[in-house]
Amino acid sequence: MVKKKLKYILIVFLGILILSFGCQKSQTPEEIQSSFDSFLDDIFIEAVQSDTLSLNYTLSNPEDYGIDTNEATLGEYSVAIMQNGLFKTENYLNRLLSFEYEKLNENQKLTFDILKEYMKQDMEFGNYLYYSEVLGPTTGIQAQLPILLAEYNFYDKSDIDQYIKLLSCVDEYFEDIARFEIEKAERGLFMRNAVADRIIEQCEAFIEYPEDNFLIEYFNEKILNYNSLTEEEIAFYKAGNRKAVLEHVIPAYETLIAVLYDLRGSGTNDAGLYYYPEGQAYYELLAKNKTGSNRSMEDMVTLLEDGIEEGISQITTIALTDTEILDKYMDFSAFPLTDPEEILLDLKDDIVEDFPEAIPVNCEIKYVHESLSEYLSPAMYLVPPIDNYLNNSIYINGNDAHTLSTIYTTVAHEGYPGHLYQCVYFRNQNPAPIRNLMDFAGYDEGWATYVEMYSYHIAGIDANLARFLEANNIIILCMYARADIGIHYEGWKRNDVVNYILRFINNESIANMIYDTLLEEPAIYLPYAIGFLEIKELRETAEHTLGEDFVAKNFHRFLLDIGPAQFDIINQHLDNWLNDQSSVTVTYFE
Repeated sequence: MVKKKLKYILIVFLGILILSFGCQKSQTPEEIQSSFDSFLDDIFIEAVQSDTLSLNYTLSNPEDYGIDTNEATLGEYSVAIMQNGLFKTENYLNRLLSFEYEKLNENQKLTFDILKEYMKQDMEFGNYLYYSEVLGPTTGIQAQLPILLAEYNFYDKSDIDQYIKLLSCVDEYFEDIARFEIEKAERGLFMRNAVADRIIEQCEAFIEYPEDNFLIEYFNEKILNYNSLTEEEIAFYKAGNRKAVLEHVIPAYETLIAVLYDLRGSGTNDAGLYYYPEGQAYYELLAKNKTGSNRSMEDMVTLLEDGIEEGISQITTIALTDTEILDKYMDFSAFPLTDPEEILLDLKDDIVEDFPEAIPVNCEIKYVHESLSEYLSPAMYLVPPIDNYLNNSIYINGNDAHTLSTIYTTVAHEGYPGHLYQCVYFRNQNPAPIRNLMDFAGYDEGWATYVEMYSYHIAGIDANLARFLEANNIIILCMYARADIGIHYEGWKRNDVVNYILRFINNESIANMIYDTLLEEPAIYLPYAIGFLEIKELRETAEHTLGEDFVAKNFHRFLLDIGPAQFDIINQHLDNWLNDQSSVTVTYFE
């Protein structure tokens, strides 16, 4: 009886499907395009509401999207949550594929292509959920969270209230992470002791002086500069923030420290991902995800080794034509400009010949707090909300004379024509909101590295020295990335890596330090190196095809208009763009 009933229900359900979909009249392109935009908005709204921190960084006015901001949350972190996310992704992918592609407009087709590949790759990670790692000395949540909390946007008083509620969520979120690390340890996938020790040291440094914690000091300064608060309100908010930091944030880091101490020694592998059961396959997927490149690992290796050889050839050529280049290199200690704000203004003026005009924005230069300085990157750009992208911040790690003496190219990487410039340009095109949430580190860091190398030539230093410094940095970057693949995909051990690095750097202690760094966070350098080389190859293709008609500004506009995406998709659009450029040229001469 039960089987017959289920069969009957199934037949009825199929009949409904046929009535619902089989007899639909064909939709017009306009109807499909409108429906597609609504679909993209649905994905965006659900994704951006997953946690309050992401929402605050993405939208300054979430109510414009019908989003309720009353509840504060950092979200949850567990395998069950990841699996639920994959289930939603699969449903979204099926909905995406149901749209009639040919009836979409060109921008929608681009978003369709990007989103389809993005979702398909996201689902592939479902086989390796316990290989993921939210902790890490440089990019881990425990390292990034203090800065992200400190820069939480206060648009009105309700945001201040929400922020203090959010601080109360940190301990629960870190408890989720601690449980996940315990589950990883049970499967033999816990991190190496050396990495755990680095993270422990970092957490201990952050909470060493609770009453003077960065999040208390910074908030007190920030709230004083907030307009329209009474003295009573300022005192109230200061007390609320202090209480939340001391009762939730500090204990969260203490919990993490305790769990990592307990789990020390439970790791089964002291080498690269290659030596885990599925580590090689996971790393291959991670490399493609981080770079946005669909090349095989072997092809990535070839690309990197070619980049190294080209850099060495460049240096050799310079040395043959400029006998003083090594002296210039050894004597080089500072760029002409050393003040980050002056550098930003200088770069903004100097790039006009080769890049589209920059959108006028505000950018505040800030300096990393001492308690965080040892572990964070040399500099970082904080991506602004979609609807408030004209206000920007760049953090510099260190304000001493030595750091600032060589900060010029770093500011180019983070500011003009790097992350700030690219992000603002893209958001000014008003793309589908979902495209601002997708992570394409290969495009983002590849672009920033590409323009960083460009900046050597406008920094006001000797031309041959600029070429030498550029080539040298490309070699080092590619060497790091090549060693990373060697460790995590090919099974290189410490001696293999040290011997490889000694071919480039005659310092064994530095070689060992590089090995340890690459072990800590797999694929960390791949977006910079592979992304840069992919963009460089795109440019070389354009230069070869167009010859004397190649214009750098037009090529850069093409890359910026496409925006963050997978390089396979960018390559396809490059072919169309080159055909258009050639047609314009032919028409002009006719």
